Amino acid sequence: ADGIPKIVAKCIEIVERDGLEETGIYRVCCVASELQKLRRQFDQSYSAAETVLEQKSVHVAANLLKLFFRELPEPLFTTQLYPLFLRAIQMNDPDNQRLSLLENISNLPQTNRRILYRLLDHLILVSRNSQQNMMHLENLAVVFGPTLMRPSKLVDSNSSYYAQSGSSQQLNKLVVNVKQEPDLDQMSNELQGSMFQCQIVLQCLKLRRDNQLI
Repeated sequence: ADGIPKIVAKCIEIVERDGLEETGIYRVCCVASELQKLRRQFDQSYSAAETVLEQKSVHVAANLLKLFFRELPEPLFTTQLYPLFLRAIQMNDPDNQRLSLLENISNLPQTNRRILYRLLDHLILVSRNSQQNMMHLENLAVVFGPTLMRPSKLVDSNSSYYAQSGSSQQLNKLVVNVKQEPDLDQMSNELQGSMFQCQIVLQCLKLRRDNQLI
């Protein structure tokens, strides 16, 4: 009724119930073939797959949630609005950046916006347990940035490469040290794009946390 896909709601429910104090929740990877198998089971029979998921480690639910967003034919932030989000995050004036981000979010399809708000609320809750799980907002943004948005030219298999590869540590430094101006000339286009994606998600998390995204 609220437009949130059942699989998204279920994964969030499991993580909030069992995983808020789990170290590295959303960073610990699972076997890809097992995830894909479970994903297909959800397509065939939701109730049967839900029973299987309940018996798995909480990290499976966390990875399944990431997989769902990664495999969307149209990313949550949409390919149409992606260039506008990129333009907004590169604005030097904080007020202009905030207003532009808010405008772009308001232009998302209503269902996308509802899903985004639910996900942001969930990730903010995860971050409030960061003393136990080590997942601050910046860490969560690094994980979810390249998962929630991608330029249309990127194939799905590459869309979250930098969030999962050895470059994630470098990406984390770039996102955390926003006061330090990165040398874009020395960065690959892919790493630049991933950095901006993470910064967009980080700012969305902060706006939602500060009650500016309603």
